[in-house]
Amino acid sequence: MHLKTLATLLLAVASVSTAQAADGRYSLGAGVTTLGYGMDGNLRLSPRLSATASWSTFSVDGDVDTDDVAYRGELSSDNATLALNWHPFAGSFHLSAGLVAGDLQAVVTGTPVAGSSYTFNGQTYTAAEVGQLRGEVVIKDNVAPYAGIGWRSQRKGLGGYAQIGVIAAKTSVALAATGMLADPRLAADLEAERRSLEEEVDLSLYPVIGAGLVWRF
Repeated sequence: MHLKTLATLLLAVASVSTAQAADGRYSLGAGVTTLGYGMDGNLRLSPRLSATASWSTFSVDGDVDTDDVAYRGELSSDNATLALNWHPFAGSFHLSAGLVAGDLQAVVTGTPVAGSSYTFNGQTYTAAEVGQLRGEVVIKDNVAPYAGIGWRSQRKGLGGYAQIGVIAAKTSVALAATGMLADPRLAADLEAERRSLEEEVDLSLYPVIGAGLVWRF
């Protein structure tokens, strides 16, 4: 299942629920979560069951200069979610389980200052030997399961929603330097450094926390 598939399901939920709008079973929402800002559609299937399809995105970039390296970084997210919600008290509170398709990643590129040095896997290299350094941390990609709890207003008109949950993430790290093409020793030390970083930043559960406004028809 891919992002396009979940987007199609989101539209399906919206189209099916249009016929239910007259009795207040359908709502649209917009808000902000740790996956970004976006919108969703919710269909109340029964007093204790509902379905939610949502999409969220964000992208942030910036530059940081130190005495040794000029860094440029970008953090981005683009995800679609499809979840089933169980309302144990037939009200606003619910337990959710579903799938999140898309990616969440950070990319950092560093250009070293002439005369500086770096240590990878215990070995020291000059700025000229390393060249431009690029690192990428992918917190999640493709499809991952989601579980959480939430609250969504059930009265017609303007209301709100809130959610807390986790995504089962699988962190991966990539590390490369332009100088590694000409130096197999640097390439081997960078790979050892990459494996070490991947173990250190491993994030098996990514928190999803958010809130927003809804309009129930």
